[in-house]
Amino acid sequence: MQAETVDVKSLFERDIRYLIPVFQRNYKWNESEHWAPLWVDLRNLATDLLEFGPGPDLSEHFLGAIVCEVQAAFGRDAQAVAVIDGQQRLTTVQLFLAAARRVCERRGLDGDAQYLRGLLENSAHIVNVRESHQYKIWPNVADRGSYVAAMRDSAGTSQPETATRFFEKQISRWLDIGDESDPDDDADHTPQERMAALIDATTSQMKLVKIDLQAKDNAQVIFETLNGRGERLTDADLIRNLLFRKADEQGTDVEALHSTSWSFFDEPRWSDQVAHGRHQRDRLHLFLNHWLSMKLLEEVPGSAVFRKFQEKTDRDQLPAEVVAKELRDAGAVFDSFDAFEVDSREWWFFRRIREMDLITVFPLLLWTFGQPASVLPPERRLRITRAVESYLVRRLISRASTRSYGRVFIDLLATAGAGEPGDSDARIVRLLADRTAEADFWPADDVLAADLRSKNAYGLRKSRIAMVLEAVERQLVGTGKTEFIDIARKSVEHILPQGWRHEAGWALPDGLADPTAAGIDRDRALHTWGNLTLVTWGKNSELSNHAWDVKKESLAQHTALQINRDLRTRWPNGWNETTINERADYLINAMKTIWPAPADFLEEVEGRE
Repeated sequence: MQAETVDVKSLFERDIRYLIPVFQRNYKWNESEHWAPLWVDLRNLATDLLEFGPGPDLSEHFLGAIVCEVQAAFGRDAQAVAVIDGQQRLTTVQLFLAAARRVCERRGLDGDAQYLRGLLENSAHIVNVRESHQYKIWPNVADRGSYVAAMRDSAGTSQPETATRFFEKQISRWLDIGDESDPDDDADHTPQERMAALIDATTSQMKLVKIDLQAKDNAQVIFETLNGRGERLTDADLIRNLLFRKADEQGTDVEALHSTSWSFFDEPRWSDQVAHGRHQRDRLHLFLNHWLSMKLLEEVPGSAVFRKFQEKTDRDQLPAEVVAKELRDAGAVFDSFDAFEVDSREWWFFRRIREMDLITVFPLLLWTFGQPASVLPPERRLRITRAVESYLVRRLISRASTRSYGRVFIDLLATAGAGEPGDSDARIVRLLADRTAEADFWPADDVLAADLRSKNAYGLRKSRIAMVLEAVERQLVGTGKTEFIDIARKSVEHILPQGWRHEAGWALPDGLADPTAAGIDRDRALHTWGNLTLVTWGKNSELSNHAWDVKKESLAQHTALQINRDLRTRWPNGWNETTINERADYLINAMKTIWPAPADFLEEVEGRE
């Protein structure tokens, strides 16, 4: 490698094309971490230049390093240079210069605007009507449209366009009022003088270390080891880089590979943050994690995604285009989980899986939904999801641990793939039904009933209680015959109030042999499923504490839910520990239909055979 310190002017004043390779990450810099600190640095450089004038003692700003690799150029084409690392810095400098040019044009500073144009665009005879040769930087495929839009003063919302608008606003404000901490500063220099100082400071006092690679240096390996300013390489970045490096070594057209496969993952939705417990991950990272678990039949820690992918590709030695296509196809399956028709059985399944925050099931689901209907008919795929949902919800109601789920679903995945896909539903049902240990058993009807009567349901997240009661409501009314229940607008309500001891309408009956024991029994029943329902009034509403003859009418009238109307018709005369247990049985009957027992599923698959 050869390294030298350069200023912005020497990087851009000649005709040149800095090309961003396809393996580079997309433009990621943002206002708080990058643009705002850079603006403060440039403003301070310009302020020093105005105050002290040019000279050897003038402060400089070191922006960081860029790594370049000279490319072949033909005829009158400008020299082409691949930017192996540092494209976030280099692109941001160009976006800043574009913003400054725009400010100059709007203020009639034609000379400054023309000078800046020369730092942004190549000469007309070089361009020759080729957009890809017009700009000094030519981004990767994913960023090209938004970068060109930013250069042309578009009002879009992409990162490059947002960056130029940010810099325009800061530059204009500083030109007009100068240092906001100095009330007299705006009179010291004219806007024209400030702009000239800002341009000179940016082009001459901002320095970078430019590292030129030699022929023997592996550009993509070097890229993997380098980071941008505060923007670490993600596992997805490294996987993309590895794929394109393999493709290049195998003689595959990397631009074409990006266009046909990886561009799918450049869509904004893959950068969405997905919550899991107290943590958040990029949607793309989660998908890659699930895909690797599916392929390797093992639990893959989130921190080991790239390492596991690299080990797999080194071991398999498959063509990069085959791996990329497989990822693209699996990504489409992952996307389909969000695309089922509202109120379809699959839609409800994924809604409940996400509410329970059980991502360990997704490797199995990637395999299941990735099977063509010709080999895994829809009704058998549906049986798999029904069995999985029954297993998970029954364990939720029983307050069983989730710690073993990672291993459970890897075992199910291995079983699913161990024979003909068309019979995978039967194999999955049998394996789940065979689980008897406390850590992974599938609760039978008698266990579910006992737990539903006795377990403290209120210790669950309230939205999960609502999820279960919502399903019961739909079962009672009949699918398709009730309006959609917005769980977010419903509160979980204790029918027997939590403060029953302080309400005259809920006092224990007179004449009890042991009032203390009766009070303990009532407190034990208080948080069980039989005493919980959904309401629309707030948690602190006085309706919550009304005596039963008033509250039963309020529940029926204010919520319009069958689950509450039945309270009035089935238990009109009172509400106590006995009726709580009776209602538990009422709920159990509905739940057994919604989430059948393991024996019911075994009967289905055995009867089929």
